[in-house]
Amino acid sequence: MTIQKEIEFKNLLEKKEFERLCKGVGITSNDFHSQTNTYFDTVDFKLRDAYMGFRLRVKGEHSELTLKAPGENLHTMIETTRRISTQERNEILRADTISPSMYEEFKQIEHATLKAFGSLRTNRAEIPCENGLLVLDQSEYLGHTDYEVEFEATDVVSGQRSFLALLEKFEIPKRNTPKKIARFMNAAKLK
Repeated sequence: MTIQKEIEFKNLLEKKEFERLCKGVGITSNDFHSQTNTYFDTVDFKLRDAYMGFRLRVKGEHSELTLKAPGENLHTMIETTRRISTQERNEILRADTISPSMYEEFKQIEHATLKAFGSLRTNRAEIPCENGLLVLDQSEYLGHTDYEVEFEATDVVSGQRSFLALLEKFEIPKRNTPKKIARFMNAAKLK
């Protein structure tokens, strides 16, 4: 089990902006890897309403469960992650449900069973840069495709400064950008 504080800044991109940013920072198609997140919540979206998220992430042979909970500010989340076996992953995906309380690290989730609402597939490239990690994502979910830049930092002040400088350098307007799970769950709610 790992618990970490994640400080990140994000911005949705138009496809042309995404391509320009990839080229500008030297990312090629070979730098991308694929991962799939399956999102879970109660049927009445109690986790979403509490600004929390629960996912099963599969990246190659690596599978993990993660609970995301709000941190001390808008750009900070507390992530509790547990690696699981391929057999556990397959059982969860086959059942389309999970009881997080089966795992010690997720006992704080009061709801007995969470339902899978679907999956989001992301092609991701990551490169270290000044004051953090630059992440470029192309995500596909529920008939949608979106493009996003994320900047993961170790502190809010320098991270925000570096992120805004990056957007300015590449002439990308700052956009209100909900987290992936929020975009996914809003799309699921509309279906």
